[in-house]
Parts: sequence; structure tokens; C-alpha cells
Amino acid sequence: MAAHITYLSEAALQNKFDRNLQDRAELSFGFDADFQVESYLRHQGSTFVDRFDANFYLYITRAMDYFDLGAEYGGTLANAFLETKTEFCIVSFTSDWLYPTAENKAVVRALNAAAAKVSFVEVDSDKGHDAFLLDEPEMFKTLGGFLRAAAQRRGLSSAGA
Repeated sequence: MAAHITYLSEAALQNKFDRNLQDRAELSFGFDADFQVESYLRHQGSTFVDRFDANFYLYITRAMDYFDLGAEYGGTLANAFLETKTEFCIVSFTSDWLYPTAENKAVVRALNAAAAKVSFVEVDSDKGHDAFLLDEPEMFKTLGGFLRAAAQRRGLSSAGA
């Protein structure tokens, strides 16, 4: 349940649930799910535990905490991208708590310092980290344009992109 909160933004939770009660007319002041948001988070937590090994979230979180690409390159992230031939498209969402815009901008600065080809777009969204899974027209336009341009540079057909 706690992990799921990081996937959504406060605004998304507020818009979806507000302080609406779950299957009751008044507060019980107990430990049952009085509010719809509690019921939703309990359901998501149960679903997560049923789909993944109980230790999965702990391991993936620790892996994310310990990962430091720049450390392998003299402590400078830009060094990791030197001489890359890859073209990068970084899309950030204003309400993403898991991968905030400031961290994405740090990657963009490192790519720029390494003279890499990089595009960056910050999408204004109240959908939190899950925004990339949802209908975000600006994200789709950005990615579509990036892919069409990459295909065109390589002489490939971009039909359907």
C-alpha cells in the first residue's frame, strides 16, 4: 500500500477519491477501510503481493538506491555517456515522485555535457509515476515525433508510428 502511493500523485488521489466513504454512511473510527482510498490501496496492496514475491519490492528498491552510474566513471555521470551514438528522449512528468523532474534534468545535463543527442520534455500531469501508463497525449506526441524522426534519419518507413 505504501509503495503504491508513490505511483500516484496527491492530486490524482484527491481527484479520484477525495474523502469519500467506502460502503458506509458515517465514520466507524475503527481500523476497517472507512474511506474509498483505503479500500483502493488495500486492494492494490493485496494484488501486488499476489503477483510478486514478497521480497521483490525490497530488492528492487535497494537496487535503485545503490545504483550510481556516475560512480563507475570517476564520479561524473557525463563520462558514462561519452562517445555514445544513442539518441535519447527523456520524458518527465511534473507529479512523478519516483523519478522527479530534477533527476531527469540531471541526466539531460550529463548527456549535454557529453555532447550526446538528447531531447527533453516535461509533461504537466497530475497522474504521478503511472502517467507513462495512461493516456497522456503530450507524451504520445513527443515519443511519436522522436521515433518518426529517428526512422526517417535511418531511411525507414515511419508508417504507423
